[in-house]
Amino acid sequence: MNKTNFVDKLSKETGYSNDKCMIVNDVIESHFIIGKNNKEKILKDFEDRLNIERNEADDLYNKCIFILGTTVKNKIRHPFKSKK
Repeated sequence: MNKTNFVDKLSKETGYSNDKCMIVNDVIESHFIIGKNNKEKILKDFEDRLNIERNEADDLYNKCIFILGTTVKNKIRHPFKSKK
């Protein structure tokens, strides 16, 4: 999945504008996703850069991880499936 596809899926999932989704993408790219401490850093960045509350930041984090997780899972299941 490239950056544009991720931003589009995130925009549809959250209802955020593409500008906000680009900020979310920048935060996700700047941190390693795995690990409790890294989750806390990502949540803190979401709160600071998007001016959102902790619950909303956690919900946003979960949606991002779900999108990334399903993409990886589909890639593992269908490694040679062509992109359309």
